[in-house]
Amino acid sequence: MKEGIVVQDGNYVFKEEIHYTVLKTSLFFSGDGFTVYDCHGQVVFRVDSYGPDSRGVDELVLMNPEGRCLLTVRRKVHHRCRLF
Repeated sequence: MKEGIVVQDGNYVFKEEIHYTVLKTSLFFSGDGFTVYDCHGQVVFRVDSYGPDSRGVDELVLMNPEGRCLLTVRRKVHHRCRLF
């Protein structure tokens, strides 16, 4: 397994409240999820789901605007989740 990193830099830590717009992406294709925009219309985060179908999501991936994985949540037995 690859060794992970800790995300704790100025890009993700704010001293005041920030408002975002969350837009649901396609409901009909694999890899659907959400895109999070700031008040300037710039993509801040993406959340994509991966699995055999949209109901049985096996994995959620939180990504930065460039598509690099920041956090992966994988479903385990008995609906428990594992974070990577």
